[in-house]
Amino acid sequence: MLLLGFKTRMAAIASWFMLVSLQNRNLEILQGGDVYLRQLAFWAIFLPIGAVYSIDSALTTTPLKPGSEKDQSSHFSFPGIALMLQVAFVYAFAVLLKSGSAWHSEHSAVYYALSIQQMSTPLGRFLLHFPKLLPWLTRGALIHEATIPFLVLMPFLFGPVRACGVFFILMLHLGLGLSIRLGHFPWIAGIAALPLLPTWFWQTAIPASVRSRFANAGGGLRIYYDELYPFCKKSAYALRTFLMIPAAEILPLRESLPTWNEVREHSWIVIEPHGSRRYAFDGLACVLSYTPIFRWLNSFCRLSAIAKLGELCCRWIDSQRENLSDLTIWVKFRPAQTRTSWMINLFAFAMILYVFLWNVSSVTHIPFRPSQEKLAITLDLDQQWDMFSPYPLTYDGWYVIQGRLRDGSETNVLHPDQPVSFDQPKSIADQYRNERWRKYLMNLSLSENADYRLYYGRYFCRSWNTGRSQRDPKALIAFDIFFMGHQNSLSHPPNGFSRDLLWHHECFK
Repeated sequence: MLLLGFKTRMAAIASWFMLVSLQNRNLEILQGGDVYLRQLAFWAIFLPIGAVYSIDSALTTTPLKPGSEKDQSSHFSFPGIALMLQVAFVYAFAVLLKSGSAWHSEHSAVYYALSIQQMSTPLGRFLLHFPKLLPWLTRGALIHEATIPFLVLMPFLFGPVRACGVFFILMLHLGLGLSIRLGHFPWIAGIAALPLLPTWFWQTAIPASVRSRFANAGGGLRIYYDELYPFCKKSAYALRTFLMIPAAEILPLRESLPTWNEVREHSWIVIEPHGSRRYAFDGLACVLSYTPIFRWLNSFCRLSAIAKLGELCCRWIDSQRENLSDLTIWVKFRPAQTRTSWMINLFAFAMILYVFLWNVSSVTHIPFRPSQEKLAITLDLDQQWDMFSPYPLTYDGWYVIQGRLRDGSETNVLHPDQPVSFDQPKSIADQYRNERWRKYLMNLSLSENADYRLYYGRYFCRSWNTGRSQRDPKALIAFDIFFMGHQNSLSHPPNGFSRDLLWHHECFK
């Protein structure tokens, strides 16, 4: 529903609720991208995100008044300001939390960040060959990040300045994503910046001729629907919106008597500007040829196999017009709701002020009172933008899990097809299946997460011994979890990795 923009506010609330429910049950695999995503999901509830290119906008009964295009392309409300502030908070407080000497006096933060072999990319490892460049990259990263809040919130020349701020955000996360494995965080942060692009940007970046072509797309095209079945009308309006042909006319068949006789076999008819009539799937292919973006699909739909399949689908739809209308009776035309009520504005103002104070407490270390903490935890507004703060992680390494089978043989539990080896792998980062496993296992190596090692051990027993009896010669009976670790240091470069036994596990005790 949220993807298609149907009952968008209700869908946004439900999506936010399910997102935080999922996150709260998997705390050990969460990262900054997850925290950011739930903040964005919260603010999306109060924004008119279904105002364009959605089912809600397709089925609106509010006509676009002449000369009001500018109003349609701009939106001002306290939730909109809250979104801007939330984006600014991410970078402002991230800078304030980078208080370690690695950032401000030694300028070694980029060196330490790129030295985390569990996260580094080939480009990141390549940059380590330029030790004189790394201090300047540290200074540049800090200045770059500190500049973003000012650009995003600049009260004057906000069009070009805010567009520049969005560009700074995209460049920052492009650089981070290419040099360090951060999972989905760069994607979330980059997408979060896109709604901040001002109207000035779209008017400047897209030539007037292109904007005019989009605004007049479908001009002269008439789409007739069978008004006896509401499904036909709704689908025609949805097609006009999603195929981006705003100038196409949508008319009931009763307004064209010669066409009325054809409705017995077809639920919709397309008439081109020169008068040619198109029916069923051929009509859809014809409409595609008038779209500014999806025109290439017209040739695809003309392929013999695709055309035959499309005709079969259209015949089925034609035969099920009544049933489809009954199924979609709850999908109704309604006025557009783009204005924000004073209650939502007031609530958004209170919440963003609360979020600001929460972030201030993360910098000043002034704890919130329990009553205040309950609100943040309940709404999942708690946040702390402390990536690589106060300095990057310096403890690094990889896992080796040495197991013993019932027949007395040894096995590599992590990589059963390889022998047990304590030699450093070619790429430590590639030892993890995905970002979630990387986050979980990096947390598992820390002493404060020692309690989770029991459950990780039980997981291996279950996964290995599923389908095997306790007496099976190949049953896993015990294993040791080693972390081959070392402490990165610029003044005392590490000499090899130490073998630390994190956990010994017995499967049948």
